[in-house]
Amino acid sequence: MSTEPSPKTAAVLSTLLSSLMFGTSYVAVKMSVGDTNPLLLGSAVAAVGTVLIAIIMLFRGTFIGDMFRHWEFWAGSLVNTWVMALTYVGLTLTDASAAGLIIGTNVVFVAIFSRVLFHEKLGVKRIMGVTLALLGLVTLTTRWDPAVFQGSQMVGNLLVLLAAIGIGVTVVLSRVALRKIGPDQWAFGMHFLAPAILISLSIVVPMDGGLDRSVLPAILFIGVTCTTIPTVLWTRALKHINVVTSATVLMMESAFAVFLSWLILGEVLDRYSIFGAIMVFAAIFLLAKNDGK
Repeated sequence: MSTEPSPKTAAVLSTLLSSLMFGTSYVAVKMSVGDTNPLLLGSAVAAVGTVLIAIIMLFRGTFIGDMFRHWEFWAGSLVNTWVMALTYVGLTLTDASAAGLIIGTNVVFVAIFSRVLFHEKLGVKRIMGVTLALLGLVTLTTRWDPAVFQGSQMVGNLLVLLAAIGIGVTVVLSRVALRKIGPDQWAFGMHFLAPAILISLSIVVPMDGGLDRSVLPAILFIGVTCTTIPTVLWTRALKHINVVTSATVLMMESAFAVFLSWLILGEVLDRYSIFGAIMVFAAIFLLAKNDGK
């Protein structure tokens, strides 16, 4: 009797591992953006990812020029650049734990986009999950206090929320893209345009900080461990599970981000963060129920 896991089980485990690695990025970026321009940091991280994935593709023989002919390749690259810019800038204004939880709500947008574009059934439990996640999101971002709308942390939360929507677009777009190009090519595409665009944005958008050699270890760690490896793991797993399942498992990055933010950064979770997190994770459970392939 074979003890090897099924392709679907292996894909879920691979996605879970990638979610844990993604979760480390919030703390790593938060620790790096203090005196560093977040757009330049994102550009350097994306450059590391682009080069590393290109090397992997050359080794595997999957670097094929035909990938540049598909609009999905370019769309994925633009959307992921948008996600990186919003996340890195947002983390200069809000806590890493809050950012991780807000990013985790991308599964809500995946479920909504999948319903609109692919007519996937939501069902009662998923509708309840979406509603609960939205309530959790409002709790996390506003703490039900009108005064918060005047603070910089609210701006950071909104930027991260826009990034979460972008991740939802990327996850759904991957369903179409992976019918035409391979997982490695899709992962490469998501990094391809980011270095040039983020450098250009750093010139146009005035922000404090620069980029010096002292942050090189952080760039390599974020670029390799928090970005490239989990992206490759995630895209390859998408061949065996659907996008809602993938997005649901990826929400575990929120839990890991919160835990590391408390452990390393000493961030304190107030009652609104705790209640919001409970609602978000309850939504994960509801959205994951009865998820067909």
